[in-house]
Amino acid sequence: MKSKIPTYLQESEAFQPDIQGMRRSRFSFLDKTIMNSARTVKAVYLQAENATKDNFIHHIHPKVKFISLIYIAVIISLVSNLTAQLLITAFIMLLFLLAQLNIIQVYRKIFFLAFIFGFLVVLPASVNLISPGKIILNLITFNRPYNFWIYHIPQNIGFTHEGLQVVCMMFLRVLNSISFAMFIVFTTSFPAFIKSFKLIGVPDTFLMVISLAYKYIFILSRTIEETYLALKSRLTGNVKNSNLRKIISGRIFFIFKRSISSYENTYYAMVSRGYTGNVKLGLSAAFTAKDFIALVVIIVFGLGILLI
Repeated sequence: MKSKIPTYLQESEAFQPDIQGMRRSRFSFLDKTIMNSARTVKAVYLQAENATKDNFIHHIHPKVKFISLIYIAVIISLVSNLTAQLLITAFIMLLFLLAQLNIIQVYRKIFFLAFIFGFLVVLPASVNLISPGKIILNLITFNRPYNFWIYHIPQNIGFTHEGLQVVCMMFLRVLNSISFAMFIVFTTSFPAFIKSFKLIGVPDTFLMVISLAYKYIFILSRTIEETYLALKSRLTGNVKNSNLRKIISGRIFFIFKRSISSYENTYYAMVSRGYTGNVKLGLSAAFTAKDFIALVVIIVFGLGILLI
């Protein structure tokens, strides 16, 4: 007589970690790491889903987007006018809206990166020690100016008008560069965008390695999550730090061995199907009229920005 599996054992339930328990457990740092990695993988999956939306911007040829990325990056680096940089910012935001992306969620990350690398790093340049000019906000006042070796320390130290212009220009350049790069990433599938690197002569073998490494991230993340959940389900109570270190090192070694085995099996499968070391990526779709129109719009916009 065949045994029948109960219905309740066939139903899958979403894993809902006990956040309060994680904070009190010795495994809290592992839980946080697993949750962060899962969040990262989820973000990449969302990027892949966004890149396949039924929208005319998402259907533009990847090579056009690659050329546009290089072209706009050059334009942003050449423009030294705040008004022109603000127009570029507005144009990129318009592209996000046309692509039907979650502009609030995306720009939250963009502004954070631009604030770190385009504002805080460049903020010292706004002081008259680096950018001489008319002081707008005085910070420190000495009795007299000082000369130290080849350096001159003025009597008044503060933010200058010219220095603040430099900081604003650098902030807008970083903001526009990151936002347009993010726009290309969120509207283009990763494999198709990687193939467009052939325009600058990148070998197919190198592109294949990047594609396989990109896919392996998901496999490795899933393996780590499953291994950790299986380990945690077999432990009860608190675990000593020495035993915890042994368990973690053992799991790392297990994952390493499993990765080597997966790579070897993949390579043997490729050889059995005729792989000889020569890699040829599949041909991409042909250019259409909308691709040429999009490229012309980008080029005309860039030339117009340079003329401002």
